[in-house]
Amino acid sequence: MIEDPAFTDQFDQAQGPTLDIKVINLARATQRRAWMEEQLSGLPHAWSFFEAHTSLANPRLRYDPSTIRKTYGRDLSGPQLALWSSHYSVIAEFAETSPCDYLLVFEDDVNFDTAFPLPDLVSFCRDEDIHYMRLYGMYYPKGAQLSFFYDRSIIRYDSSPSGTQAYLLSKEGARRVAETCRQVDTAWDLALDRFWKTGLPLYSIYPFPALERYSPTSVPMLDVMPLALGDRLGFLRTRIGNRLGKMAANRRLRRRDRQMRARGQDFRQVSEV
Repeated sequence: MIEDPAFTDQFDQAQGPTLDIKVINLARATQRRAWMEEQLSGLPHAWSFFEAHTSLANPRLRYDPSTIRKTYGRDLSGPQLALWSSHYSVIAEFAETSPCDYLLVFEDDVNFDTAFPLPDLVSFCRDEDIHYMRLYGMYYPKGAQLSFFYDRSIIRYDSSPSGTQAYLLSKEGARRVAETCRQVDTAWDLALDRFWKTGLPLYSIYPFPALERYSPTSVPMLDVMPLALGDRLGFLRTRIGNRLGKMAANRRLRRRDRQMRARGQDFRQVSEV
């Protein structure tokens, strides 16, 4: 398929919602770029690269290094700030300018099953009013199985599985992220997964259609350093506030969970590709 940065694929409207696919890649990461080009050449949909930022370049983002230890418990590294800027910019640009209904974001260190039926998943998300769907997670936190997508499970997590290697956002989901994630006060994946603030429950398909490649990280974290008393107390307040917000939001989502289970899709084996 064509990897033309000026071209965005749209599914036929008769088949379902339209999709914009972006791969975030550093200009100097030529080996990763070549790997993604080779891998996604088998994808039956057009896609394009987004040149990753090398610093906190988006002017809409607010960052105060003097308070980050109170909200994150450590400093953010330069690559972590650049990653936040890159993902936020892709999402905000999609929310404001793309004619498509959904955005699929890849980082450049994934293995993706190119036979996976993306149009069907996007239609499933539309029908179930899902605005954020993870296609990958680093960990498996507590969650609930709510439905099936063919032979895979639809899960809603109670907490972040971490990692932003592959995820799907609706236009409405992208707007919410662009509005609620302007303050850089934690790592990007944790901010994206703060469903009690974004209003976007943490849905995922499992087993994941995307996996992180075994390769050196391009986003190293800084070592944890001892915190001053004020920072330690501030971080404790942040953690308590997040935990209370998370618990309240999870309670509110139980009814929605029951409704999705009640109309849940049946297990279906894949009969053809």
